[in-house]
Amino acid sequence: MTARYCLIGAGYAGNGLARALKQAGIPYDHFEATGAIGGNWSHGVYDSTHLISSKKVTQYPEYPMPAHYPTFPSAAQMLAYLNDYADHFRLRENITFNTEVTRVRPLDRTGLAGWSVELSTGEVREYAGVMIANGHYFAPKIPSYPGEFTGRQIHSKAYKRPEDFGAGGRVLVVGAGNSGSDLAVEAAATFGKSDLSMRGGYWFIPKTVFGLPSGEIERFWLPKPVVRAFSKFALRVNVGDYRRYGLRKPDHELYSKDITVTSSLFYALDHGKVRPRPEISRFDGNTVHFVDGTSGEYDTIAWATGFHTRFPMLDESMFVWEDGQPILAEHVLVPRYANIYIWGLVAPRSGAGKLISVGADFLAEVVRTQRLFPVPLSDLLTRHVPADSNILSSQNAIVMRTRIARRLLRLAAWTARLLGAGAGTWTVQRLNTAPAQPIPEKEAVS
Repeated sequence: MTARYCLIGAGYAGNGLARALKQAGIPYDHFEATGAIGGNWSHGVYDSTHLISSKKVTQYPEYPMPAHYPTFPSAAQMLAYLNDYADHFRLRENITFNTEVTRVRPLDRTGLAGWSVELSTGEVREYAGVMIANGHYFAPKIPSYPGEFTGRQIHSKAYKRPEDFGAGGRVLVVGAGNSGSDLAVEAAATFGKSDLSMRGGYWFIPKTVFGLPSGEIERFWLPKPVVRAFSKFALRVNVGDYRRYGLRKPDHELYSKDITVTSSLFYALDHGKVRPRPEISRFDGNTVHFVDGTSGEYDTIAWATGFHTRFPMLDESMFVWEDGQPILAEHVLVPRYANIYIWGLVAPRSGAGKLISVGADFLAEVVRTQRLFPVPLSDLLTRHVPADSNILSSQNAIVMRTRIARRLLRLAAWTARLLGAGAGTWTVQRLNTAPAQPIPEKEAVS
């Protein structure tokens, strides 16, 4: 079997992993479907985008952002930083641009024998393993409602600047996540007002709390109930009752779903520039009817309704799906398979810089250690830690779990090397004395 690996995607997460592979001396080929570094920061954000997490928690620890960058850098600054990072660690020389990986298949039942990779050029190569960092902001999700809307429609993925709203000044933004909130504020600044439709109650958190970036408050690992209680207290002090802004009370517990980090939306709501609306019930030409019986006339609907998680190069039936997300071990390993790694499918409560760096170094060790064992490491891990589909987490919690897993991995690898041939089988037998964690039956891709 070849010792070379395939890395897909040269974005924020992919380049962090490329740095770890290069420093660990692991040979790899790096493919990027577009002609540029940066992934979503290169082609998937609007011109006015700024980070919602501060530079301190977004930067890679091994390569800090420039000192002159503001607390919340712009999209252009973030893209320049990602390119500087790639040049500093000489990652660009390994990247094959404008080449899409179209098909990835295991050479045997579990991938222990390696993986077949087909490129958009038609070439087929074999690799010891594959790391997939294709991002999860590229397959737009647009809900369906009865009737037909005859005005302009655009998804946040395609939005770049106010001209994309069209000539009409009546804009309805659907979805109040980070992009939806930004688009509603931008439409209001452009046309004087906008409406924002929300299916339920969201948790909105300002970008700064008590004078500090909200993502930096959780500097050390703390139990989620403690973080939740402190965050709610900070919201009461800094924001007050959501209903004062015309917003509904959140319909779920804080941090059980993704949060919206915004300060500009509160300002726009307070000044009557953005009007909250409930969920859509139906369309009738340019008229949008809402579930509370009200309606409005609009020229444009901007859908900020999220994305589907997709891996178009894989047979997606290899995953067990739950609520539209694949069940993974520690956000990376695929149960029942070896040498296939899903990289970057996580939504931390703050920036992901440390998470990427620490996780990438750990994954480089996983890659080398897998060769010592006759079964997928994912199966050994899920005997002790159940796999799940939740992509939401604290950066510090993941980093802590990763460091613990790294120590266990080093112990297992040391044992295998000490005992020599057959040690992998011996270690597996020892680990298999623990009761297996159940893996749900495979479900159809939603």
